Amino acid sequence: MPYLGGRSGGRGLGVLLLGAQMMNIGVDNIPPVTLAAVVLQSAIFLQFGDLMKWFPNAGKVCLSVYHVLYRKEWRRLILAALYHSNDIHLYYNMASFLYKGRVLERKFKSVYFLYLLAVFTVLTSLTYLGLNVALERVLDDSSYDLVCAVGFSGVIFALKVLVSHYSPAGTQYILGFIPVPSKIAFWAELVIIQLITPHVSFTGHLAGILVGLLYIKGPLKPLMDSLIAPAPAYTYQRQSTGYRTGYTESNRGYNTRNTSQQEPRSNNYTAGLSEEEQVQRAREESLREEESRRNTNRLYPDLDDLRQRRQDRFQ
Repeated sequence: MPYLGGRSGGRGLGVLLLGAQMMNIGVDNIPPVTLAAVVLQSAIFLQFGDLMKWFPNAGKVCLSVYHVLYRKEWRRLILAALYHSNDIHLYYNMASFLYKGRVLERKFKSVYFLYLLAVFTVLTSLTYLGLNVALERVLDDSSYDLVCAVGFSGVIFALKVLVSHYSPAGTQYILGFIPVPSKIAFWAELVIIQLITPHVSFTGHLAGILVGLLYIKGPLKPLMDSLIAPAPAYTYQRQSTGYRTGYTESNRGYNTRNTSQQEPRSNNYTAGLSEEEQVQRAREESLREEESRRNTNRLYPDLDDLRQRRQDRFQ
């Protein structure tokens, strides 16, 4: 969510990098809501079709206290988050969102994840405005009313809080070499990003973190769940012997099928990994899942399977 003076830079490199990123992951491995969000924001940046009417330029959609609270242009609460100032801005935001979206959409399922994105988008924008109003009052600086921002990074910071919360504790390396506890990595990223790129919106990123914390530690999650409850998340486990699979309903905390001698299931372990390493880990897991599905759908076992069954029988 950078400060704006208009759209800058070209439209080539960042879009090509994003396309290559999606091809490396595999479009079939990107859940539908995450994929739709990336495609929509890319289409807005490329100004496809009638989208120009809604997103003509940064000045018409950017988020500021003056435009929203004084001029009552409430549509900016949503439009600003979907607009990006240049192709590199789009690439970095969408590359980060691809990983977080895949993790959280698989956990919450698509309907709830879409609901989560909608609520986070509006709340992050409102929190951003509230922070700027507070700074204007405390510092007696009216320029905070005029600061105008665009981009999805505030929502991404909110999702980052959730990913950190639902991941195992560990150490994460910011920029590949700065170790911080994974549970507070988003605070370190907030400061480091501001030091490296001071033109970005500190209050926009901080707003995302506050919304994420409101969800995991405050009343936001119970309120949201009272309207639309997340679907139960099923995790499938393969037994160490035989070819049957058991499954657990992790949201309820009990086994719906009691299987013995199960192998430990793999999980989305991200603690201690950089953003790039997390994306690579997600890509590798997707390839393993695809291979597992292909093996499951075979009509007859291959020779290796037959040999393994024979060994198991005589052991």
